Amino acid sequence: MKIHAHHDADGITSAFFTQYGLGEAEIIFSDKFGDTSKFEKGDVMVDMRPDNPNIEGLVIDHHFPHPEKRKYKLIPDIPMKTFNYSNGIVPASLISWMEYKDKIPKNEWWKLAIGLAGDGQLELMPTEVFKECPSLMKSIKTSAYQSYGNWKISMYPLYKLLSSPINAFLRKGEFESAINLLKYSDSPYSLYTSEDARIAKSDIKNEFQTAVKDSEMFDYGNLQLVVYYSKYRMSGYIASALQNSMNDKTLMAINKRDGSLSVRGDLATYYRDTLKELEYLDIDGHAGFMGGKLSKNYNKLLVDLDRIFR
Repeated sequence: MKIHAHHDADGITSAFFTQYGLGEAEIIFSDKFGDTSKFEKGDVMVDMRPDNPNIEGLVIDHHFPHPEKRKYKLIPDIPMKTFNYSNGIVPASLISWMEYKDKIPKNEWWKLAIGLAGDGQLELMPTEVFKECPSLMKSIKTSAYQSYGNWKISMYPLYKLLSSPINAFLRKGEFESAINLLKYSDSPYSLYTSEDARIAKSDIKNEFQTAVKDSEMFDYGNLQLVVYYSKYRMSGYIASALQNSMNDKTLMAINKRDGSLSVRGDLATYYRDTLKELEYLDIDGHAGFMGGKLSKNYNKLLVDLDRIFR
């Protein structure tokens, strides 16, 4: 049995908890969202909607709706006729934790913060997790600098910071390092202060600055297109980080290296649906946070966007 996981903090945390529920299994990460090309009967998929409804196995996911006609077992199983965007759409890490919490050691529950922070839904953290691990509330220094002779110190509670070290490894494609950090960290503090993770975060920060500085940007009203180059998986990071600078417009960040892209913003669903006519552009995910692939040169996309939004 293999666990096919989305390559983000929510996906890896879901896979980690699912291992406790179903037994030790290899965790693999697909480049393409929902890719089932390597899925075998009896495998598990977490934090992704399969691109083939005929696979036979288990899927733990929150990217609804799923097709009604499918062969795989789905957790949670929400029928299309009762589906809406408020009945159970929580991060996959929370779904897997709730499903297998009786098998997950309580001293591992704090790792739920990694998945929830990664999906931006820390408000869903169960009180019992905080009670099992009070150190999640401990505030630590995240930065310090002098300004006009005065020191400026930033302090944040650990539960808000735990997805960052994991995501740094995932963005670099260092999946084994991410899994090991998640698996062997015995406390929130040991995870956050990992020296290897600190180096990875520094690499990502430097890569981000270079990618944005050298990027090309195109304005289409409420949509801001950012085209950049990076050897790392940076599109989600760039699209999210630049939103404040772009007056909270919806951003689409595209990596010229491989066409991978992310869409962040209130209108992500609108642009996914509006651009469906472009066969070479694949966008999917959940409201506000989507990913995808551009299979043609971005100049072709620019021409088509000029036509669609003229």
